Amino acid sequence: MTTDGDPAPTRAQKFGEYVSTAARAAGYDIDSPRGGGKKALADRAGMSHASVSRMLAGQTIPDPKFFESLADALKLEVGRMLVEAGVLSERSLSYEEPRPPQEINPREMARTLGITAPDKIEAFVAMAKALAEPDEHHATRRSA
Repeated sequence: MTTDGDPAPTRAQKFGEYVSTAARAAGYDIDSPRGGGKKALADRAGMSHASVSRMLAGQTIPDPKFFESLADALKLEVGRMLVEAGVLSERSLSYEEPRPPQEINPREMARTLGITAPDKIEAFVAMAKALAEPDEHHATRRSA
């Protein structure tokens, strides 16, 4: 509930209000009684006239397959449209490229694991080198 006693707008109502404002800003006459602006928006977004009317009235949110074409028709960036219309959170738009794994040598790995005694570090390094060597017995069995 809002402070004045009215229920908070639904997600569909927020979406409809945002898209209505964006449609007017993009030059669609969506308030015309003949519906020419709604039909033009529907055509450009690849949606039905009825779907656009329900969306603008705040009754429904379109199927996600129309988000991109709707954003294009409104001359908006799709992610920004979805955040500002209340469909997605700002956090959901942040995407970090995965970092490639960094190579680490056995000595650094030993320290990362908390091995600090010099003799134990050397033992860890020797073990890692031994494990990294090709297994002669295994290689011979594969080629047979």
